[in-house]
Amino acid sequence: MVKTPLQKTDIDALRRVYLFSGLEDDEYLEAISHATSLTLAPGQHLFSQGDPAEGFFWVAEGVIRLFRASPQGDEKVIDLIGPNRFFAEAVLFMGTCYPINASAQSHARLIAFDGRNFRAWLAQDSGRCFRLLAAMSARIHKLVNEIDRLTLMKGADRLLQYLLDHSDPDETGRHKVELEAPKQVIASRIGVKPETFSRLLHKLTDYGCVEMDGNTLYILDPEQMRQARIE
Repeated sequence: MVKTPLQKTDIDALRRVYLFSGLEDDEYLEAISHATSLTLAPGQHLFSQGDPAEGFFWVAEGVIRLFRASPQGDEKVIDLIGPNRFFAEAVLFMGTCYPINASAQSHARLIAFDGRNFRAWLAQDSGRCFRLLAAMSARIHKLVNEIDRLTLMKGADRLLQYLLDHSDPDETGRHKVELEAPKQVIASRIGVKPETFSRLLHKLTDYGCVEMDGNTLYILDPEQMRQARIE
């Protein structure tokens, strides 16, 4: 892993994220003063389940896979963390160990925040703690609602929601989804078997809802896909 100082683009981008949005400018610069840029190669391990939680991270580029591993070696993907997202920030405040494993799904560049220095900075002013806790609480509330929604959905509906949530318009206005990880990894993320994932994608293609081009999926009609009934 290669560590380098933050780029100006990183400093500008981090200023807008939820965790720091409630801070004054001088507080923000203090908060990121011990952060560094960290580069990982595809497949490179970042931390393992049970490792001491020494910091938290923000994804500047690439995708990080968070997963649990069974004694038999089977993986359950917990999440795929793409650009502009934090991970492991909650564990930092618990003062415990990482509960999951983290590896680079692709070439990735992270902003790593040193936990010891960050906690020391927070301890200087209780107001900072409350502002960060408010931001984290709002974020957790949003994630809990998402978990509740996905838990009540069937596998096909979870796939539809995943595609809609990860779609962005391209230069022509079409909604596209970059499949940021192998299909079996995404299947694990949404809680279906790989063969089920492939079958459902084929059905969406047959129904004219989506079009595949390599690892890019185009949603031809988002409203039609929202109303699709596939099993």
